[in-house]
Amino acid sequence: MVKCKRKRKKNTHKKHTHKKHGAGSWLLVVFAMLGVLLIIDFMPWRKLCSMISNQWSQHDKNKDSYSKNFDGIDISRHQGSIRWDELVDENPQLRFVYIKATEGSSVVDSFYNKNFKAAKKRGLLVGSYHFLTYRTSMERQVDNFLANIDLSQQDLLLLIDIEESGTGKWKRSTIQENLAEFIRLIKKRTGVSPMIYTNESYYRKNLYPEFNHYRLFIANYNYKPRLQGVKCDIWQSSERGRVHGISTRVDIDRLRDGVSIDDIMMPE
Repeated sequence: MVKCKRKRKKNTHKKHTHKKHGAGSWLLVVFAMLGVLLIIDFMPWRKLCSMISNQWSQHDKNKDSYSKNFDGIDISRHQGSIRWDELVDENPQLRFVYIKATEGSSVVDSFYNKNFKAAKKRGLLVGSYHFLTYRTSMERQVDNFLANIDLSQQDLLLLIDIEESGTGKWKRSTIQENLAEFIRLIKKRTGVSPMIYTNESYYRKNLYPEFNHYRLFIANYNYKPRLQGVKCDIWQSSERGRVHGISTRVDIDRLRDGVSIDDIMMPE
C-alpha cells in the first residue's frame, strides 16, 4: 500500500512535469513563430532586395554582342543607373526612349524623374508609360499617371502598358471595358489618345480587332508582328537587348517600316 501510494505520487509528479514541459514547449514554438514573422517583415535585406542601386554595376551583366538594329528603348527602375553619355555616344541610331512613370493608383517608378531629365538633356525624344493593373479603378490610375508626369515635356504619345500580369483576373470583356475607359479619360484630360503597348499573343486574345484603330506598340521576340489588318507603329523586337551604357538587359524597339518618328509624336 505504501509502495503503491509512493508510486502514484511519482507518476503524478511525472505527469505534471510533462504538462509543464509541454506548455513550455508550446510557448517556445509560439514565440519562435512570432520572431520569424517579425524578422521577415523587418529584415533589412528584404528592403535592400527591393531597392535598385543608384550606382553603376561592378560588372556588365550581359555577355552577348551589343544590339545594333533598333530605334528606341523602353526602361524602368529595373535598368538601374544608366550611363547616359555612353548610351547616346555609343548608340547613334537611338532616337527615342519610353520611360515607366507609374503603376496602378499609387506606384511611382523611383527612377522616372532622373531618367526623364537625363534623356531630355541629351536630346532624345522621350515618352512616359503607365502599367495598368486590375486592383484599382481606371480613374484613380489615370490620376496617378497624370499627377506624376509633366505633360508639357512629353515628346511622344503617352503609352498604356497592358499585360497578363496586370490584368490576369479580368475576362476579355472586362479588359476591353477598362482599357477603353482609361483611354477615354486620358483623351478627355490631355486631348490625345495614348498608344497601347502589349505583346502580340495578348493582343490577339483580348484586344483584337476592337482596338485596331489605335496607335499600337507590339512585342514579339521571334518575328515581326503578324496581326492581320493591323500595322503596329512600334515593334519591341527583344527584351534582352545589350546596349552600351546599360548594365542589364533592356527592351529594344523598332519603328515599323513606313512609320516615322513624327507619327508617334505628341501634337503641339
